[in-house]
Amino acid sequence: MEKKTNPETLLEDEWYHVRYSGEIPEIALHSSIYYLTEDPEGPGLSLDEKAVSFLHEAVLARYQDIIVRDITPENRDTSMYRGVLRAIANWRRMKRFCSRHLLGYDEINNEVSRLLLTFLENEIQESKEEKSTNRLNCSFDDLYSFALELGISLDHMKKELKPLCLDLS
Repeated sequence: MEKKTNPETLLEDEWYHVRYSGEIPEIALHSSIYYLTEDPEGPGLSLDEKAVSFLHEAVLARYQDIIVRDITPENRDTSMYRGVLRAIANWRRMKRFCSRHLLGYDEINNEVSRLLLTFLENEIQESKEEKSTNRLNCSFDDLYSFALELGISLDHMKKELKPLCLDLS
């Protein structure tokens, strides 16, 4: 089998690897950068800022996917669903990644804010209809601080949400 040597194709392949990686896309990013630049069996490329930014975009897109996955009501009963607590953990990982690499995430913040509110409104509605809603696998304090990080307030929902969260007292 012939090795690919076109740098653009190699970079696109690694972008795909990072973009559709597992739960921690930064690991895939480091693996891809190592392969492209230092791995004795890799192509030995020298990545410029544009190429690294291209790979960083894949990390952000993957984080966005896995955060959104866990605040989408339609995913709750699927094997891929991990819950709000995992969304919070991934949100914080993404923020640290962005901080280290001086990346903005306003667009993702806007989407996650909107979807979280929709998710929580759905949980409240289902609890009123007496449907099973043990899906808020975090404390109210965790949920509240997550919402504040997103720039939203849950004060108007506190009474309805608190009983739906884990009681860690």
